[in-house]
Amino acid sequence: MLRTAALCAPLLALLAPTAQADRLITDDGRIIELVKARQTEDGYSLTFEAGEIVVGPDVGIASIEIEGDMSDYEPANDDEREKLEQGYVRYRGKWLSKVAYESELRKQFEASKERTDEIAAHSEWHNAWELETKHFVIRSNTSEELLEYYGKLLEAYYDLMNKRIGIKPTLSYKRKKMTVRIFKSHKEFVDLSDADSMSTLGYFWSGDDSLNFFHDYEEPTRSEWVALHECTHLLTFLVDQQYSPQIWLNEAVADYYGSSTIEVDKKGRITIEPGLLQTDRVLTVQQAFEDDDYTRLEELFFIDRGTYNGFHYAHGWSLAYFFYNYDDGKHAKKFGKFFKDLYTLKKGTPYVSQPGPGPTGTAKKVSPEDIRDLMLKATGYETVAELEKDWKEFIAAIPIDSGPALLKRGMNRTRRGEFKDAKEDLDKAISEGVTDPRAWAFRGISKAFTGDMDGGLEDLKVAVERDPLNAQFHYRLSQLQVGFAVPMGFDFNSDGEYDDPEGKKHAGFAAELDPANDTYRSWYQQFK
Repeated sequence: MLRTAALCAPLLALLAPTAQADRLITDDGRIIELVKARQTEDGYSLTFEAGEIVVGPDVGIASIEIEGDMSDYEPANDDEREKLEQGYVRYRGKWLSKVAYESELRKQFEASKERTDEIAAHSEWHNAWELETKHFVIRSNTSEELLEYYGKLLEAYYDLMNKRIGIKPTLSYKRKKMTVRIFKSHKEFVDLSDADSMSTLGYFWSGDDSLNFFHDYEEPTRSEWVALHECTHLLTFLVDQQYSPQIWLNEAVADYYGSSTIEVDKKGRITIEPGLLQTDRVLTVQQAFEDDDYTRLEELFFIDRGTYNGFHYAHGWSLAYFFYNYDDGKHAKKFGKFFKDLYTLKKGTPYVSQPGPGPTGTAKKVSPEDIRDLMLKATGYETVAELEKDWKEFIAAIPIDSGPALLKRGMNRTRRGEFKDAKEDLDKAISEGVTDPRAWAFRGISKAFTGDMDGGLEDLKVAVERDPLNAQFHYRLSQLQVGFAVPMGFDFNSDGEYDDPEGKKHAGFAAELDPANDTYRSWYQQFK
């Protein structure tokens, strides 16, 4: 608590009634407060507490609001010139007298202080916010806004899956609300949950009926994917708490539904459309077809949980995607019915009862052979060979732009610690014309972890140059600047203290560009 409160102090100082700060609004809707923002002949000069950032005209700034310091403000017309002569200042798009301006500053400062104090009070997990929805009890120490958003997202997903497969819990589970824990960082998630490894991003555990993940401030869509993927496991568990799923099918369907388009309307209502194409996985399977080292379906159907890896995930997802999209979706209802019948253990489904985890201590398991045969029968195939032929032809024919697909796969490989393969993907992506700054940022981290720290630094500098208002890039560059590398998607700051002006500058930029990110503020405090 003390640390959070201390970290907020420098940022609150910028909002004090005597301070003056400008705001800029980016094309993607971000509002950034800074000391001074001015348009120049060649672009923009942006002054932060940490230093100055000079950017070109195409950086993506929608507008600039001059706040209070009008000493070098060029009036746009005679009316503005007259207001300046009368001592008025421009604030939040309005011209105010000095008295009104100072009063408004005090109001803004008090409101900001109240919000900062509230966040600080709930920043530790034992003081996390809690929200009770129709089906869930959700705890999070991110923010009240994110807590509410995830509550709506998970309830919308519950409704969707209830329509698709029918969620009919036992009486005891009808009376119970499932627990959801959303941590504010990956480090906290690993430290405070039962995550089994550093690479774990989220999990559902029937042992305590909980869904656990963290909010990725750097890439929130990744958190949404994890939330929906793991919530699929939670909801299929509620279908029958004794059913013991087969790994390939369980993960394939969770992947398919987790890859969803999420839209929020003006009233805050959420619509989820599953089945978003995962181009990186298409690329992986297509290349495996070409090299003739793909996982045959007869092998996929029998892989056990302990050996099911990322390569298999790509194959499993591609088979689910095939069933939901092949022949203009004519297989979708058949496959969906098969999945529902299997997970509800429809009468006539062969299974054996054996000791297992969960609330009953009994697991009902359908053999891989029976799952395969039930799926073939439900979807109209006589043999696995016939299914494999259609699946291969369908996936091989999916048109993808290899550059963006390589970028996505390279980023995911970087996150998983597969740095050598990630660097190869990102090298190819850049050579094929990808201009997304993330290609250099992620390649920089991969270079650093494969022994090329200087090359990593140069790549991060390119990423910052291409997207100078990206807090994540400044944060990663600052870490490399002092010889400390962390994989993308992870936020394990060191315990050291650093005396490096360039590192401190970029750490400061990160903290100011994204003041809600506690990790960035914490990192900045490690500099002298």
